[in-house]
Amino acid sequence: MSRVSNTLLGVALMMAAAQAMAESFEGQLRWLQRVELSTLVSGVVEQVAVAPGDRVAKGDLLVQLDQGALRAGFNQAEAELAFQQAALEEAERELERTQELYDRTLLSDHDLELARINAVRSKAAYQRAQAQLADARERLRYSAVRAPFDGVVLRRNVEPGQIVVTRLQSVPLVTMAGTGELLARMEAGAEQLAGIEAAEEIRVRVGDRQYRGEIYHIGVEPVAAGGDRYPVDVVFSPDSERTLRIGQPVVVDFP
Repeated sequence: MSRVSNTLLGVALMMAAAQAMAESFEGQLRWLQRVELSTLVSGVVEQVAVAPGDRVAKGDLLVQLDQGALRAGFNQAEAELAFQQAALEEAERELERTQELYDRTLLSDHDLELARINAVRSKAAYQRAQAQLADARERLRYSAVRAPFDGVVLRRNVEPGQIVVTRLQSVPLVTMAGTGELLARMEAGAEQLAGIEAAEEIRVRVGDRQYRGEIYHIGVEPVAAGGDRYPVDVVFSPDSERTLRIGQPVVVDFP
């Protein structure tokens, strides 16, 4: 085959690939971020600050457990740390005095060893008290469930006065989803995936609105066992002034 023929064949293949990619795929809206929020501590629900449909900002309070017992545990751990710190300082001073007397041959090896053991024990007790205070502080922090990102509350599973027990299993308290970015979930045939991966421009149409999208994920397993169509997720940022609903139909264009 001549060089001219090879060139014409290459151009024809490129045009065919471009035409193959100039198509649209129907899909549905999906959440990009959706989480079930719980807590690591047990207690009585004191306040539920949100309801389904509420929009929240990162850090907003969602659920507050009663802090009475947790606050008492924190204060006790704080007092224990102060006591153990004083005991450690005294044990270290006693070790210094014992070492001085030992160096002057006024005390025995046994006396020095006892002072060293006491100092080691005091240091270990102080470190345990530090860990207990850190744990008490974390338990206080976990008594408040806050939004991990900007989003919308989908459901709440607790009410004020309800007892939350997390000893055996973490209990979902609030379910929320992020609204900053959404997914357009579509399906494509195996022969179309290479072109989709190489696409430089993607548009997502929702109703009369159009958004610029990017490939977020291409599945490696078919949608149906034994099938040849694969899930493709396209991420895009919707308008803040328009409410889009999950499950709403979308069209993904590859111009």
